[in-house]
Amino acid sequence: MELIARDLATRTPWRVHAGIEGFPPPRLTGRGVPDILCERGHDTPPIAVEVELPETLVRRDTIRRLRDYVDAAVDIRVAVIADVDEHPDAIADTCRMLDCVGLAIPVAAIAPDRSQVTGSAW
Repeated sequence: MELIARDLATRTPWRVHAGIEGFPPPRLTGRGVPDILCERGHDTPPIAVEVELPETLVRRDTIRRLRDYVDAAVDIRVAVIADVDEHPDAIADTCRMLDCVGLAIPVAAIAPDRSQVTGSAW
């Protein structure tokens, strides 16, 4: 946790809160107190990547772009477009594919026709 907090503080303009010396403690959020909290500000919203098929994420160019975001400590998310009844499988498949290439990116599924989102705590 200390390495992550210090890395984020040195590589981003965000205000970093962490439960370690040298940082203000994180505030209570809806799920409790996080280990690390970054105040990005309204000018730095998270980047969301929408895909229709999880397979599109494992193209060489896409992996390179996603890895660049992750390496730059950009807050990135993946939203898979799928029918509501396919959400659990779509999320699991996408997470598995990202894990295979060494990327830990939060994944959710959306069904635009029903305005339903699954798996998102963002």
